[in-house]
Amino acid sequence: MDLLAQNAPSVESGERSLVEYVVFALLVLLAAAVGAGAGLLLVYSTDLPQVEQLEHYRPSTVTELYDDQSRVIGTFALQRRVVATYDDYPEVLRNALVSIEDKDFYAHSGINFWRIAGAAYRDIESGGKVQGASTLTMQLARNLFLSPDRSFHRKIQEALLAIQMERRFTKPQIFTLYANQIFLGHGAYGFEAASEYYFGKPAKQLKLEEAALLAGLPKAPQYYSPIAHPDRAQKRRNLVINAMLEDGRITSVQAAEAKTKPIQLNVQKDPNSLAPNFVEEIRRYLEAKYGSDQVHEGGLRVYTSLDMDMQHAANHAILDGLAAYEHRQKWRGNLANVVAQGQRVDRYEDPDWDQEPEVNGYIHALVTSVSPAAAQIRYGQHTATISQSDVAWTQRKLPALLASGDIVYVKVLSLDAGGKSKVTLEQDSGAQGALVAIDNATGEIKAMVGGRDYNFSKFNRATQALRQVGSSFKPYVYTAVIDQGGSPDETIMDAPVTF
Repeated sequence: MDLLAQNAPSVESGERSLVEYVVFALLVLLAAAVGAGAGLLLVYSTDLPQVEQLEHYRPSTVTELYDDQSRVIGTFALQRRVVATYDDYPEVLRNALVSIEDKDFYAHSGINFWRIAGAAYRDIESGGKVQGASTLTMQLARNLFLSPDRSFHRKIQEALLAIQMERRFTKPQIFTLYANQIFLGHGAYGFEAASEYYFGKPAKQLKLEEAALLAGLPKAPQYYSPIAHPDRAQKRRNLVINAMLEDGRITSVQAAEAKTKPIQLNVQKDPNSLAPNFVEEIRRYLEAKYGSDQVHEGGLRVYTSLDMDMQHAANHAILDGLAAYEHRQKWRGNLANVVAQGQRVDRYEDPDWDQEPEVNGYIHALVTSVSPAAAQIRYGQHTATISQSDVAWTQRKLPALLASGDIVYVKVLSLDAGGKSKVTLEQDSGAQGALVAIDNATGEIKAMVGGRDYNFSKFNRATQALRQVGSSFKPYVYTAVIDQGGSPDETIMDAPVTF
């Protein structure tokens, strides 16, 4: 017992020494970790952009061309963007975007640690990346300053930039920067430009279902495009509506009503399509005078002499004139056939169908079936029937004239809401025409058409084609005769002379 008593103090001393050693080791490891973390932050922050420059944020904006009555006839832009303020974006759009992209946007300081942890857990659980963890601020930092690569280095920089931005700017300022910067498909950048492109109205006028559709686009604008993939877009829109309901931003009645609404778009036609040759002439002039960057990013306002109404008339006059010429030349055939090219009739999509057809316009269509009495055609979301009387000018019977899979050229006579239409069969043999309308009193160009189809040929036959001088050279001959003593009423023998 005495021996145990004598050894007891030494055992306690040994245990105390071990504890002190472990604590010391942990402190050393903690210090090393803190030092390593500080070192990493220093390394990742050395080449960070300065967020202060956002105080002078000036994104590239659209240069617009106007006709003689201040109507838009064309645009130049690298990014189709309309810069808007925070108040220009309605509450329904702000709520929709926050609900689907960053529920705690107004509470966090740039990074949402709970969301990061939840996303990491779900990724580990599924064995792959299934949920993003970026806040709106982090997404903005990535869009403005960083490359799109998915590296650990970039992710750290993204987080650091987000923290800096949150310290320097208010939430409304950050939201506005994001809403003006983000890409939303089909060349539209920012929600104001997207609202005008998809729905033909400013963002302030968006309904719940429309705002939800736009809010669902940042995740994958092409994949959820309401134009190319309406079914995917509708599912994504309804997901946004459900998120808004979960957050208490809308009622169950509002959610149910919005989800039953079909997607109704009012896609704006490319303004450059009205007078593409004229717009191209203006672009060349502006770039020569101001430079390409200023023209495509400077948001210029360019006022021209063109008359939009006269241009519409000129476009129709050229196409109708060429159609009349084609009729006089009789049917030539030689139609392209998608079946012969190895494509399926039910899956064919023509580049002409990217734009909505218009009445009295011309478009390429696909023949889907042919019978002795009629041929069925399709173009975009529209269908039509061509009867034997519609092709009487060809002097051919329908079965000998057309076959399933043929690509034909038609004139649209009428369109109805159900997709039915009435057309006439035309011919596109490649014949071309051009037109220039000039105000004799001022010399101003009021209309210009450089060819049948600008998308097919950019050559401007109104300004670039070289023509035979013809009778325009006669004044030079006559003045030469007068200079030699001749008179205007003198008769000159127009026959070979032998001396």
